[in-house]
Amino acid sequence: MEQNQPNEGQILADVAQLRDRFSHTQTLYKEVAALLFFRYGVTPTANKLYQLVRKGSMSAPAQALQTFWEDLRDKSRVRLDMADMPEELQSLTGDLLGRIWQEAMGHSKQHLQHYQTQADERVAQAQALTQEAQQALEVEQGALKTAQANIERLKEALQTAGQEQAALKQDLLHAKQRQNELETEKQLVQQELRRQSEQFTQDLERLQKAIELTEERAQANERRALLEIDKERSIQTRLRQQIEEAEHANKTQRQAHEQELNQQQDQRQKLRQELGQEQGERRAMQAALDISHSLAKEMQGQLQMLRTRTALLERENEEARKKAQLLSQQLEQAQAQPVRPVRLKRRLIKSNPEQ
Repeated sequence: MEQNQPNEGQILADVAQLRDRFSHTQTLYKEVAALLFFRYGVTPTANKLYQLVRKGSMSAPAQALQTFWEDLRDKSRVRLDMADMPEELQSLTGDLLGRIWQEAMGHSKQHLQHYQTQADERVAQAQALTQEAQQALEVEQGALKTAQANIERLKEALQTAGQEQAALKQDLLHAKQRQNELETEKQLVQQELRRQSEQFTQDLERLQKAIELTEERAQANERRALLEIDKERSIQTRLRQQIEEAEHANKTQRQAHEQELNQQQDQRQKLRQELGQEQGERRAMQAALDISHSLAKEMQGQLQMLRTRTALLERENEEARKKAQLLSQQLEQAQAQPVRPVRLKRRLIKSNPEQ
């Protein structure tokens, strides 16, 4: 019954039509077996039927193929019984068909067992592959869930990052505005610092000039005081010399008077006549002595005045030195604190009101 090699596409198209017509699995397998055997001259096998239909388990095409051969055998016997031929020929033909049928059934069973073994192996492999695929699918589903969760977290993180980025942009804008404000303030402060620095330099120059002038005045006062002191010392020395000279003269006069008195006592008798004259001389000497005492008192008063004036000059000199020291301290403070020129100037004015 073998014909030319059938077109696989035509067989698949015919099987598709049969699939639409027959929904029952066994009926569909039997119709496909009849299609292969009668239309295309191909001996149907369970494996071939399953490859074309792929419906049910592997035992379904084998069972349908067995039913197909049984039906074919029954139909063949009926046709022989109704044929118009001798009885012996019918018997021989029946025996021949029976042997052919038995051989066909034997080959069919062998092929069926072989294909069933292959089918079982393939089913086991398919089940293993299915289990592996199921496990892989579960793994993939788990990975997919994890990925979806990660995607959700990434979306949330992206949204948060977007919000943070917007906040950062806003902060950056505020920072730039603040930077501009600070730059403006910095320029104003620098201008003010330059102005204060110039003012401080001017005040410092004036202060230095004032200190120099004060020092010059203090030095001049000190020189004048020293000159006055030297002058007063010279006066005191002169007065002391005059007092010493007066005291020496007084002492000399007293000694002379004592000598004269002694001489007078020795010559009392001799000088009684000159008593009146002597008494006059003694009165004159007493007057001179009174004048000498008055002059000594006057010189002592002048000496006290000179001492008082000297003390005043020394006090003024000490105040001038303290003022110069205070101005030096203020100058050092002004140099250490250059941002307070105005207050330093006020202190200078307070400490030096003569300028």
